Amino acid sequence: MITVVWFRHDLRVQDQPLLHQAAALGNPVLPLYVLPEHWTQPGPEGINRLGPAKAVFLQECLADLAASLDGLGLTLNTALASPAALLCHWHQGTPLQVVTAEADAPEEQQDINALRTQGITVHEVGTRTLLSSSQLPWEETFPATFSRFRKKVERRGGPQIDGTEGDPRLLPAANPLPLPEWAGSVVAALGAARGNWQRDPQHYFSLSGGEQTARQWLQQYLFEDRHLRHYKTTRNQLIGTGYSSRLSAALAWGCLSVRHVWHAILDYEQQFGGDQHSYWLRFELLWREFFHWSQREYGAEVFRYTGLQLFDHSPLPRLPGNELASRYWQAWCAAETGLPFIDANLKELLATGYLSNRGRQNLASFLVHDLGLDWRRGARWFEHHLVDHDVASNWGNWAYIVGVGHDAQGGRRFSPTRQWWRHDPEAEYVRHWLPVMNGLSRQQILKLHFAHGNEPVWQGYPAAIVSLPESDREVS
Repeated sequence: MITVVWFRHDLRVQDQPLLHQAAALGNPVLPLYVLPEHWTQPGPEGINRLGPAKAVFLQECLADLAASLDGLGLTLNTALASPAALLCHWHQGTPLQVVTAEADAPEEQQDINALRTQGITVHEVGTRTLLSSSQLPWEETFPATFSRFRKKVERRGGPQIDGTEGDPRLLPAANPLPLPEWAGSVVAALGAARGNWQRDPQHYFSLSGGEQTARQWLQQYLFEDRHLRHYKTTRNQLIGTGYSSRLSAALAWGCLSVRHVWHAILDYEQQFGGDQHSYWLRFELLWREFFHWSQREYGAEVFRYTGLQLFDHSPLPRLPGNELASRYWQAWCAAETGLPFIDANLKELLATGYLSNRGRQNLASFLVHDLGLDWRRGARWFEHHLVDHDVASNWGNWAYIVGVGHDAQGGRRFSPTRQWWRHDPEAEYVRHWLPVMNGLSRQQILKLHFAHGNEPVWQGYPAAIVSLPESDREVS
C-alpha cells in the first residue's frame, strides 16, 4: 500500500495538511500533480482553461513544488490525464490510498467519488479555507448575502482561525509508478499553452509562481515595504507597485495557505497596530471565504445562466442576435471595443494574466450590461487568462455583477465613463496600455469613448462598438 498525495490547488509544502495526513498514515508517499486533460480542450463557450500567462505561472509553481519536495526526499510525479482514470489505473496494479484536498468544485467531487467507487480510500483534507466544516457559524441555511455571512463569522470576536501546521518532515518515498501510454506530458501541454508568452519584468504585476516567491513577497509587502498601511485607500488603483496585495495568484494555486496569510496580517497588527487597512485585507479574505463556501453549498447551480435564483429579480435581458453577439465577442477578445478604458483593461489582462479588482468589475459589467453577452462566456474567458483564477471567486463575482448570485440588489452596472474618470484621473492607465493615445488630452480621449460608429476614429483605433446611454456622459 502506498499513499498518493494528490496536489491540485495546494502547491506548497509549508502549512501543508496533505503531507501531515500522509505522515500520519505511515505508508510510502508518492506526490502527484495531474493536469486535467479537459483543461486543454475548448469547453461549451469555445474556450479552454489554459491561457499563456496562466500556463507559465503553473509551470513555475510546479517547478518550485518539485524542488521543495525534493528537499523532503520526495519526487513530484506529473501527468496530463483524467485524475480519476490515472489513479484507478494505478490501483489495479498497486494498492493505493489517496490524500487530497476537499473538492472546490463539482468536477473535482466527481473525481473523488469515482475513486471511492473503485474501492480506493480517499482522505479529504481541508487546505483551501480559513474555516473548517466543523467551525461554520450557520446551521442549515447558507447566508444569502455576504453581509449576513460576515456578521455570523465575526460575531463574538471571530473568526477564530486555527494556527498553521508545523514544518513538514521527511517522509518515506514510494517507488514511482509507470504512466500509461494514454497519459500525456504536463511539460509539453504547458509549453504548448504558453506559446511565445514571456513575463515582462517592467510590468507592475510580474511575480513568478511558486511558494518561495509568494513567501518572500508576503514578507516584503507586510513587513519591509509596509504597503498594508495604505491598502484600503489604494486597492482600487489601476497602475503601480504596492497598491494591492498581489497575493491572489499565490492563494489561487495554494502557494500560500489562506490561514498563513491571515495570521501574517495578525502578526503585522501586533507589530504595527491594526487599523482600517489591515482589517480591509482580512475583509477581502472573508469575501474569498464566502464564495468558497457558496460554491460548496450550491455546486453546479453556480454555473447556470440563471444562477442561484436566491432573490426575486427581473428576468435577464435578451441576448443579442448571433451575428451581433459574434461581432461584440470578437472585439472583446481583440481588445478593440473602441472604448479606451475598457480596451486598456483587456490589454492588461492579455499581456500579464492579471487585472485589478476594479478592472474585473468594470469588464464584467460592460460585457453583461452594455454588450448584453452571456456572462458565462466572460467568466470562462477570465478563467482562461487569469493567473490567479479561483473557480469560486471568479464565478461568484461574475454572478454577483449579473444579479444572479448573492447580490440582493439585482446586479451592478458600472458606468465605463465615470469609472475611468474616477480611477484614472490623468489617463495614465489608458495611455500605458494604449500607446496610440499618447499625445491626446483626457478630454480628447473622452470624445473617442463616445464615438460610436463604423469607421476608425484615431490612427486606426476603432469606433466604439456600442453607444453608451446619455447618463454616462455626466462626469465629475
